[in-house]
Amino acid sequence: MTTAALQIKKEFSVSWSTTGVMKAMRTIQWFVPHVLFVVLLALVFTPGADDTTPKGAFLAVLAISEAALLLRRKSRPLSDVMTILYLLFIVWEFGTTKADDVNLILYPSPAKVFDIFATDWQKILDGIRSSMYLLGVGFTAALILGVLLGIVTGSVARLRDSLLPLAKVISPIPPIIYTPYAVAVLPTFEIASIFVIFSSIFWQIYIQVALSVSSIDQKLLDSAKTMNLSAAAMFFHVLWPYCLPNIMKTLPLSVANAFMVLTAAEMIGATSGLGYFVRYYADFADYTRVIAGIILIGIVVSALNYGIAELERKVVRWH
Repeated sequence: MTTAALQIKKEFSVSWSTTGVMKAMRTIQWFVPHVLFVVLLALVFTPGADDTTPKGAFLAVLAISEAALLLRRKSRPLSDVMTILYLLFIVWEFGTTKADDVNLILYPSPAKVFDIFATDWQKILDGIRSSMYLLGVGFTAALILGVLLGIVTGSVARLRDSLLPLAKVISPIPPIIYTPYAVAVLPTFEIASIFVIFSSIFWQIYIQVALSVSSIDQKLLDSAKTMNLSAAAMFFHVLWPYCLPNIMKTLPLSVANAFMVLTAAEMIGATSGLGYFVRYYADFADYTRVIAGIILIGIVVSALNYGIAELERKVVRWH
């Protein structure tokens, strides 16, 4: 056998070996979360310190998670996420139901926490509805004004040079700092909540749009002007499509910050909402519902970010 043939055979063997290792790793990666799921189920059905709590809601969550994993079995990120999630559930279940001398008031079991979603679903829906209304109004106002004022500022050099420095000074101030003052001063809690949500979103959008408009190639604007486009046509066909990708990139962080500010405001002066749900039961040391509320807030924020990502994928097709 020639030297070239031996070299080709060696490279083929190495490539085959590498491919085999990668396939084995993918197989192991696929099996790990399912093995952890079985271990978790065994822990749930093993007698422990919290056998009186209904387990239906927790088992439903596990069944939905496992079904999603099976339906999207080729998704490596989902497999990694479910591996981490199952590990957390295993530690949580073992630490609260199988360990000795567990204080189930301070450390409620997963079954007890998820059962809240089944028993208090009406309060939870009311809280989500209240929070989403305030978030929606504040977000819409911030988006409309941020885009319009940002385009005007970015288009006029004098405004850009005078207003952007001020905006860059004001925008880093977290609205959560002046939330208590806004709640105390403004006439209603609803107006105060919308104000702090507006403040947490507006400045980022305003600055991003102003910078985007100021960076548009002047030749593009000159070409649009030679076509005698109206102000509305210039906005919808030139400026808005140019700014939209940058706006969509800032929205997940902006919405997350706005929701954080909203829940903080609700914990101060609200009579409904997700933040109020957590604060109300914390006052009564009902930590089972407090943990359920924290989990719910995480789910809502994740759903919002997922919705924004899907919206970006559909509306920014040219980017």
